[in-house]
Amino acid sequence: MMGVQPAQADPSVSETISYYDVSGADAREVRASLNRNGPVSPADGKRHDAYTHWYVSWKYQYRQPKAQCAIASVSTEVKATITFPRLKTDTTTPESLKSSFGRYVDNLMLHEKGHVQIAIDIARKIETGIRALPSQSNCDTLQEVANTLGHALLKEANQADIDYDMRTRHGATQGARFP
Repeated sequence: MMGVQPAQADPSVSETISYYDVSGADAREVRASLNRNGPVSPADGKRHDAYTHWYVSWKYQYRQPKAQCAIASVSTEVKATITFPRLKTDTTTPESLKSSFGRYVDNLMLHEKGHVQIAIDIARKIETGIRALPSQSNCDTLQEVANTLGHALLKEANQADIDYDMRTRHGATQGARFP
């Protein structure tokens, strides 16, 4: 007996936050530390205060009714790693600096979660798209069609990431600016 597939694609999502430390006695010094230590984006080769790398994969199984090959099940997985700043503090760190940096990283995380959401959305599109593929005369052809669709949608997601950063000025329009 074949199980009922969910109406909406539901990718498996795992998210990791990898911190790097920044420090300084005032906002100017912390900004210099961000500029010096922030991750380099492979997309533009520049340092940014944070960076989200995501990876989307898909798996499917076939069934072969009546000399045809059809998709029986599909699953997708999203693995995201956010490289993110963490302010090193001590007893001499001003409360105002801690507070302003805290507001900043809250907004920066909101921006980075937007990148994760792009990956989740594309995983759903991949899962839904592969599930909806028509039967093919053989499984090799179906596999080629499914993977071509998945890779085309990944290109769409990569462009969505670029557009999102341009639209938000890497989070600045979302309040992710320091100082």
